[in-house]
Amino acid sequence: MAVDVLGLVIAVVVLAASAHDNAAGIALLDNVVADTDTVQKALVDQGFKTAIVDHGQKVGIDVEVVERNPATSGFVPQPKRWVVEQVQDHDPAPQSRTGLRAPARLRRVEGVLGHKRPDGPDAHLDLHPHLARRMSGSELTLGAELARLEEQEREIAAQAEATRGRITELAAQLEEFDRLAEEVRITRRTLLALPDPSTSTPTATKLPEHPAYRQIMAVFAAADAPLRARAVCEAMDLEIAPSNVNNVRLKLKRLVERGILTEPEQGLFTQPRP
Repeated sequence: MAVDVLGLVIAVVVLAASAHDNAAGIALLDNVVADTDTVQKALVDQGFKTAIVDHGQKVGIDVEVVERNPATSGFVPQPKRWVVEQVQDHDPAPQSRTGLRAPARLRRVEGVLGHKRPDGPDAHLDLHPHLARRMSGSELTLGAELARLEEQEREIAAQAEATRGRITELAAQLEEFDRLAEEVRITRRTLLALPDPSTSTPTATKLPEHPAYRQIMAVFAAADAPLRARAVCEAMDLEIAPSNVNNVRLKLKRLVERGILTEPEQGLFTQPRP
């Protein structure tokens, strides 16, 4: 925190506890320079090193490291540098041997941040002129930092809400994928349960009921070569007449249509080979 000689806040920097004092001091000097051009000198404690002094020269601020008097012991407030700890209010409060009033100190900071300012249009005029100018222009460093954090919080909340919506959408898609995968598994199990068509036994074709067909099949069962209709008539002891030969030929053609016989060439019939 950077304060003026009255203990009024000029700039505030918030860093991780692991950050070195020099890192905080350099950032604080940059904020001071960015907010005002009236600061020419800065007093810091012995925790800061040469780096803060060098950086102060770069930004036009004379940085002085206030060293402790080696003759003193215990806690001793340093002149000016401890002014923020020594600011007192009008309210009575117990005073320690160091002259510090903790309740008054806290109330003073509360007033600086604007929690106890009057509501009149000229309420800022009783404050330090530099702080009044910055507050009237809505440029109070701590206030700006709080506003920035609030804006960042809103952005994170919006991103979180968008992420939750995306998670809901992805969950619905995942559920649909699971359903489709289950349908595929069911279809696969159903197909595996079906008989293999390559190993199924073909259904025997039913022979026509007329007795002549059984006689014809008996002739082919005894034959060792393809036969013509005339030879079949002779084997069946039928008269070799055109009507009988044509009638047998028609029956042979019907057996070919049913797949019981085959006709490797015109008019020549035989049983299918296994």
